[in-house]
Amino acid sequence: MILKTIQTFRASGVDAKFAVRGEGHTPWAGSASIKDGVLVDMRIIQKYLSMTINSVSYIGSGAVWGDVDQKLDSLGLAVVGGRGSLIGVEGLITGGGISYFSARKGFACDNLVSYDVVLADGTITSASPEQNADLFNTLKGGSNSFCIVGNILYQGSASPTLIEAFASLNSSSEFHEHAHIILSFSSVCGMGEFASINVQYTEPTAQPAPFKPFLAAQPQISNTIRISNQPDFSTEFFVHQGPGRRQIYATHTFKNDLALLSDVYGLYKAAFQRFPKSEGTVCSLLLQPIQPMMIARSKDHGDNMLGLSPEDGPLVLCLLAISWDDPFEDGEMEQLAKDLNEGVVKLAKERGLWNRWVYSNYAAKLQDPMAGYGEQNRKFMRGVSRKYDPSGMFQKNVPGGFNLS
Repeated sequence: MILKTIQTFRASGVDAKFAVRGEGHTPWAGSASIKDGVLVDMRIIQKYLSMTINSVSYIGSGAVWGDVDQKLDSLGLAVVGGRGSLIGVEGLITGGGISYFSARKGFACDNLVSYDVVLADGTITSASPEQNADLFNTLKGGSNSFCIVGNILYQGSASPTLIEAFASLNSSSEFHEHAHIILSFSSVCGMGEFASINVQYTEPTAQPAPFKPFLAAQPQISNTIRISNQPDFSTEFFVHQGPGRRQIYATHTFKNDLALLSDVYGLYKAAFQRFPKSEGTVCSLLLQPIQPMMIARSKDHGDNMLGLSPEDGPLVLCLLAISWDDPFEDGEMEQLAKDLNEGVVKLAKERGLWNRWVYSNYAAKLQDPMAGYGEQNRKFMRGVSRKYDPSGMFQKNVPGGFNLS
């Protein structure tokens, strides 16, 4: 009904803008909200239904992964979904979705059986490999257009050792399919620099071999490595990510290379010295491996729109995340983030190690993830857009998120 009303407005010459909100995890203003427009809030659609036949789970698009994990864990199941309990289902999936199980199962979007969708004209239909297959493939990355897990917090002096261990793990041809890691460096005004790892091994193994260099690194401040279940760890994922702060993300991807990783860390360290010294300001650099096996496992499930190939890897997905409180610092923070992101891209390009892929779930407002999908995929998505949304409503009237510019 809402979409039909907006179509009526458009037909009469009224430029009716709208936004679609899942959980609203994307940090930049306007990504899942609208000023002087209509907000379609999907959070009322939070039903869960799990069937043991072929282990298929039906999940409402307004759900968050913490609730999904709790429901499935009670049934002895887990899903290739979000790593944090407060991440929304809809946004993660349509952006690709990195999961603790991705080395085994690929991106989250590649494990979908079907979508229930509402088209621009208000039609309710399904998208699956058998029905509207082109739309199904486009939604896999097209945006809105149980195990050993835990965290170790280190003092900043452990950083070089951790970078070397990360590069070695990511370059190994024997990267274990049960292994998952996020290496983070955070500089906090008034407190100093810290490093941390978030690891998960999706088998109950006490000392997983891939993680031994990280477990041995010192000096450690805290260590929560334990055997538990998925809901426990998806909740822990957000322990140090309090809500209500101003945030900006920016992301880039490059080939795994120890020298480049070390220099990117150097750029990050230098950039933080330029940041406003407001108490509590946090600048973080997060590194995640994108392994060829992960990309190959995705392709086992059919096509997606991400534009990645096993021949590209191993890759490093790099995320710059900044949080602060003072709105008067918004412009300065955005410029600093832009400068640092461009510096990393320039360095990677100069060394022939840059990769065009931009992970849309981490992208800044001014980045263009769709361009990184490659022209062939963009052409395919344009065709799907013309077929299912001939008037271009979702491309023209949804300013949040990313579209086919």
